[in-house]
Amino acid sequence: MDNVLQKKILFFEEKLSAMLLKIRIMPNAKGYLILKDVVLQISLDSTKKLNMNKTLYPAVAKNYNVSVSQIERRLKSLCDSCKKTSSQSDLESLFGCQNIEDISVKQVVCSLAERLNLEYRAMLNQNKYSFSL
Repeated sequence: MDNVLQKKILFFEEKLSAMLLKIRIMPNAKGYLILKDVVLQISLDSTKKLNMNKTLYPAVAKNYNVSVSQIERRLKSLCDSCKKTSSQSDLESLFGCQNIEDISVKQVVCSLAERLNLEYRAMLNQNKYSFSL
């Protein structure tokens, strides 16, 4: 892995951890690492979101030595608990929709991945135009 990709992954991991804490998904929650892994993989390769159930989930399940249905259950329970415990304004600011109750696991994962990419591009643009005195 080259240095630029390593820095990008570290940036994504740091930002994703902060986002998950904001919506009250704690690091000790069952499935937290799985959620982070799925979001990071989609952030790095957006084509993986096209067929998550048939390609991404089996690969992640193999890495964590669990079944695909366990992956789906853990992600669903994390998303459901985040809807119950987080404030409506935090969820709206992160996912950008009014009715949070209708948001699916795939939408949560893809929204988090897209947010990471947007913040990364913003950081690159900010560094590009910053001047040191």
